[in-house]
Amino acid sequence: MNSFSEPIRLVRTATPGQDSYRPGVCNIGKNEIRKRYAIGFVGLTIAGILAYVIAQFSLPIWSLLVCFFPLFLGAEGFLQGYFKFCAGFAARSIFDFSGSSNEKGKVTDKEAHNLDLRKAMRIHLYSSVMAAMVTTIIYLAGAV
Repeated sequence: MNSFSEPIRLVRTATPGQDSYRPGVCNIGKNEIRKRYAIGFVGLTIAGILAYVIAQFSLPIWSLLVCFFPLFLGAEGFLQGYFKFCAGFAARSIFDFSGSSNEKGKVTDKEAHNLDLRKAMRIHLYSSVMAAMVTTIIYLAGAV
């Protein structure tokens, strides 16, 4: 069975020293991974500040629901960093390992692009679920 016909699992299959493109597995290097983790921290920070401001100014409880968006951003950043895979790059059919092997390029193989898109959709789905769960917890905690 070749790597294109195997099902994609959202598990960390890239090795720590991975510095080359692997369809549906790894499409970013060290520099891009750092950027994804930074985006994750920014998203969580914004969500925390929003929740704090909403609580301090006694805004309507439903306004806590806006925390979903920065929480999604945070989850997306952390998951992309962890899995060494950028969903945006997958959509644009590119990869970038600058800072690792300085390899940058375009994904031209249709099957490889489809594997990348499947992985990207799973990352989006898991980010949405995580953000919805945490938003629900924040909302319920604020309602008490």
